[in-house]
Amino acid sequence: METDPVNLEEHFFPRGVRQKYGLGEFAAGPFMPSNLFATHLAEWPTQVDSRSAWSGGTIVREDQFAIQLTKGHKKELIEALTTFQERNYDLLDINKDNFHLPTLGKVLQKVSERVYDGEGFVLLRGFNPEEFTEEENIIIASGVSAYVGGKFGRQSPTGSMITHLTTLKGIKTRAGYYSNQSQTFHNDYVCDIVSIYCLSPPASGGQVRLASASKTYQDIVETRPDIIPVLAASNWVHQTARQNPLYIRRPLLYQTDEKRPFFCFSRSALLEEFRTHRLEGLGLPPLTRTQREALEIVEMTADKNSIEIDLQSGDLLFINNLAVLHGRREFQDNEITKRHMLRLWVHNPERAWQLPNSLKVLWDCIYMDLPDTPGWFIVDPTDPNPMVLQEVTSDNGGCGSEGSSK
Repeated sequence: METDPVNLEEHFFPRGVRQKYGLGEFAAGPFMPSNLFATHLAEWPTQVDSRSAWSGGTIVREDQFAIQLTKGHKKELIEALTTFQERNYDLLDINKDNFHLPTLGKVLQKVSERVYDGEGFVLLRGFNPEEFTEEENIIIASGVSAYVGGKFGRQSPTGSMITHLTTLKGIKTRAGYYSNQSQTFHNDYVCDIVSIYCLSPPASGGQVRLASASKTYQDIVETRPDIIPVLAASNWVHQTARQNPLYIRRPLLYQTDEKRPFFCFSRSALLEEFRTHRLEGLGLPPLTRTQREALEIVEMTADKNSIEIDLQSGDLLFINNLAVLHGRREFQDNEITKRHMLRLWVHNPERAWQLPNSLKVLWDCIYMDLPDTPGWFIVDPTDPNPMVLQEVTSDNGGCGSEGSSK
């Protein structure tokens, strides 16, 4: 079968990460140090006792996870936005000190607690994106998210700190966040918190689907315990979007030092068809029959225990990327209404789960300070600038890429 030329000019691992872990430069093949992502043999818990181990049947009311903003909160937001703009702060430096929310900030501290140590997700409702410009909405989403976690992660190889989840015409990509396709349950790469700000919902469909990772794990332990070692094995081939190397091998299932099980995977990065390219014929090992069965079991189990949320304009949803698997229903836009979300990857060093060593190298690709990879924000995803379009279509870790929705 004829395939497109493989472009491996861009490394999947930034230079600073390669230097820290002694990875050096990669040849054109899929070479990776064999023990880099190997997980230690561990005794897996038979019971998960945690607030994050919920089922859809126990979350039946919106007020169990949603917080309505007050008029006072909205006034504080406008004042914080005005001050931030007047003092010409750099968006990359936004924090609780230069985006001051004296009352709402206390609420957001509790949101952070619930997202990290509670059910794993919280919805803020009551923003009005129509009152602000595109850039102002990004400042608001970033400023509020800074209270949940003070550090933002890069979402592309060149340092984009934000992804616009919307349908884009004229760009040759089938990545899930730029199409109206449904998304199976997955994680967004190796980030702590996924922050999603709804600028505009679709005309129909597009519900966000959430499922507890702990509950999914617990049910698999009870019904198919033989699948646990399959998910935890270090032989899963994750594609890297024709970057160098072409793929890495690592598990799908992990646990923290406190024996909290969690998943870290995306079906799209595991299956043969990935993004805009067919990677068959490039030497990537296929999944085994047992691995495909394991993927289906995770999907069916998560679906059984899931809930759905219809995001409204102005909703800001925080999801613990390790505690909660997420997906999305197919949606339809029309001439009046078009789906547009803003996504940030947030990290709170004081509350973050302790990752196993086998994931730290991937975490560093997102959050490590890398002087040669400056961060920046895409304000307008339809910008005709070719570099912007290239950036938009080469996302390093969102839905459908290595490790990861919307």
